[in-house]
Amino acid sequence: MNSQLKKILFFHGLDSSRESIKFHVIDSKNKFCINVDYRNLSFQSVQDFYTNIIEKFMPDILVGHCVGGYWALKMSHAHHLPCVIANPNLSPSFRLDYPAITDEDLNHDIPQFAYLELGDEILNIHEIKEYLENYMPITIMNAGHHQLEQPENMNQLIQQIEQTYF
Repeated sequence: MNSQLKKILFFHGLDSSRESIKFHVIDSKNKFCINVDYRNLSFQSVQDFYTNIIEKFMPDILVGHCVGGYWALKMSHAHHLPCVIANPNLSPSFRLDYPAITDEDLNHDIPQFAYLELGDEILNIHEIKEYLENYMPITIMNAGHHQLEQPENMNQLIQQIEQTYF
């Protein structure tokens, strides 16, 4: 399978953008990311925006980091699209209207893979790991940090989705 053929929508993290190194290391020319100001938009506004983007551009795979990982999971479930998440924030607390990721968001047959760097200094990544391992395969780096020391490791999971599900 050729990553160049699958359309990838990347969801950036909180206070990040499409300039993120995590977006740029994705090994595909057929990728896109749209900057979203999560802090100043309601959950419903972001959900409606991403739904419109998905319906318009019809991505094949969703990829997200931190709050972008949260959105990748939400949109994966809503639109039945496979996803790869990296150090996801499963319970965003920067706004009161963001519901936490629930079993319903994860308990299905949609391919979802996680890449976790256990040295994350912002999120309780060990707790996140324990929760996610009930629902999806996880690739772990014992060191690392929240911004990801080796974001290129997401490419292996994207390729796994392409080879297994397309």
